Amino acid sequence: MENMNIKEELLIKQAQEGYTVCYIESCPLRDHCLRWLVGQHLPNTASTYRCVNPHFEGVATAECPMCRNDQKVRFAKGMTHTFTSDMPKRVESEVRYGIIGLTNRTYYFEYRNGSRLIPPALQEDIRNLFRKSGWTDEVKFDGYVEDYNW
Repeated sequence: MENMNIKEELLIKQAQEGYTVCYIESCPLRDHCLRWLVGQHLPNTASTYRCVNPHFEGVATAECPMCRNDQKVRFAKGMTHTFTSDMPKRVESEVRYGIIGLTNRTYYFEYRNGSRLIPPALQEDIRNLFRKSGWTDEVKFDGYVEDYNW
């Protein structure tokens, strides 16, 4: 691992942890897809692995639903200050149950305490839940980190 860059080390780590990989050579997105890149680092000691179904609708197209771009994105981290003291309890309750409905109860608490990062799409869903509940102020998360959207 001496001459390896950080990205290669992360790809190898994901491969060792059972990340779903892809081997569709004809895919137009493969050069920037984490699933393809991780597949290139899968150790030859693995006799089985999880792989993208090449027959799944939309796979290996410019709109592949399984593609995970190799660019870092901005994750929110924590929601302990998202629900403010001047927020009506009704709004807090509706949003909390809305997030649980989108994910599950365990994930909600992990998102809230920051032990699970909140991906960009879910951040927008949370903002929409607030708007739907009548809250017009800016939705603030505890912090943000840049990482790959594995």
